[in-house]
Amino acid sequence: MCLSQVACGTYIPSQRDWPNSETKDVERMNRTLVRSIVCELSYAVTLAVENDLELARKRPSRRAYSSYLVNWGVEVATDLTVSESSTLNPSGLWAPMSPLSPVFTLGGGISGASVATNDNTFNVFYPLSALYKPDLFRTNNQERPCRHPSTGQQGSPLVDIDLKILPLLETRIQLVTVGLADNPDDDKNAIAGEKNVLTQTVSIKETVSGDITPTWKFSTGSVNPSGLFFNANRERTHQVVFTFGRLARGGQSLSPLAQAFHVNEQLRAGLRNSRIRP
Repeated sequence: MCLSQVACGTYIPSQRDWPNSETKDVERMNRTLVRSIVCELSYAVTLAVENDLELARKRPSRRAYSSYLVNWGVEVATDLTVSESSTLNPSGLWAPMSPLSPVFTLGGGISGASVATNDNTFNVFYPLSALYKPDLFRTNNQERPCRHPSTGQQGSPLVDIDLKILPLLETRIQLVTVGLADNPDDDKNAIAGEKNVLTQTVSIKETVSGDITPTWKFSTGSVNPSGLFFNANRERTHQVVFTFGRLARGGQSLSPLAQAFHVNEQLRAGLRNSRIRP
């Protein structure tokens, strides 16, 4: 177990599993993850707008309720954490030689543990207008041409899966459509609260572990007669936080309100709260 998948917590683990644990393999995973996230964002933004435009052509008012998205952006925070640990807990039992049943036994044990963690985080920002790709995606079609299934997930369980962003965007549009919420671009919503920010957090955790419990018996006692002798564990957690909101002046970042929500969502998700900065 230690030799094949984990380093037993004795040194900083790679973000990827052996034998694909070299620096170039980690770089490939990061590139693939970013490509996949951008693909899912483009798919969700494009279909949310295109579906609404298709419905607008059937509405008496011909109104498109997704028009506000042109003034919105999305900030994405990823957290890739790998943790390895091991525990050693040998024990022994000694009983002196005696022709009669022993009246005295002596048991003892020692234990030790080691933990090592590798945590990578990064933030990226996109205006939604840059993610809108009507020539690449089609309504009523879940195909993502920007996916590359032949290359595999490259070590991240978040690659090339449905991150459920489209339902988030369409739900906000539908609330405006049926009158349960105001259009975020309305003047009366220039200063607004939570309803003008959308957040989504996706987290996948994978764990691989193993243990061994050998026992040695001798005439005067035994080594490790019961209990766990050695355990090794490798845990990988990949998280991504999406925050959609108005663009700040200049269009190069989210508005202060949306930025504050983005930081708050990272805190709630446990993405290294002491290091997060807006």
